[in-house]
Amino acid sequence: MAQDNRRDINEVLRAHDKELLALPGVVGVYVGILEDGKTSCLKVMLAQKSPETERAVPKSLEGYPVVIEVTGEIKPLGN
Repeated sequence: MAQDNRRDINEVLRAHDKELLALPGVVGVYVGILEDGKTSCLKVMLAQKSPETERAVPKSLEGYPVVIEVTGEIKPLGN
């Protein structure tokens, strides 16, 4: 398969993480893999699903698919 000239997905994440995290309800973002087990994607973790947030999260960034995951609130572990 020919290599495309997209930026590395980790660079794309670093370039867009602050804007994604600024969306209401977004609790985290990370690089993941689609269900096919080989396609890289950006995962956006939501505290809960809402139509507004789902509309605000882009379907793709710089050619990489963006997948929404509902994880609930993310809290640090206690000591």
